[in-house]
Amino acid sequence: MYISEALMDYVAAFSQWGFLMAFLFCLVSSINKENKTPVYLSALMLCSYIFSSYIKLLENLYLNWALYDFITIAALLTLQYFDVFKRTKAFLFLVLALTANAVLTLLLYCDIYILYNFEPWWYWSVYSIGVNVIDVLMMLSLVVNHRMVNPSQPVILNRGENDSKL
Repeated sequence: MYISEALMDYVAAFSQWGFLMAFLFCLVSSINKENKTPVYLSALMLCSYIFSSYIKLLENLYLNWALYDFITIAALLTLQYFDVFKRTKAFLFLVLALTANAVLTLLLYCDIYILYNFEPWWYWSVYSIGVNVIDVLMMLSLVVNHRMVNPSQPVILNRGENDSKL
């Protein structure tokens, strides 16, 4: 089961929406906190996915997506090198996931445009499902990692003498 061209716009919109929600969650959750790493990571991912949908650097769609993945990896590594943000588990996962997405995309490009294979086969399903699952996992890693980097104090809801402390 591969995703047809008719569904690509909806899948792209879902990915953009997911990274927007991850960014907004990290932004709101990190107000008055010193570590803004989750905000920077989610902002970079949001910008990457939005730009890749609207700004075509290359004519071929698959090469364009792979190029944006590599640009995003380079931006992540460069910003981490200059200590703009800390190296976290989400950072490492994003680099690994973007690399996997880029490799899957380049393999699909080779299959279609170099080997001229136009008959759907199992790799197309692996690509369609794999890339989208990786995208969702990246969104979740940004939110979950935010909770690990900036844990909030648990709120104990007691009625009575401690109400003034809440």
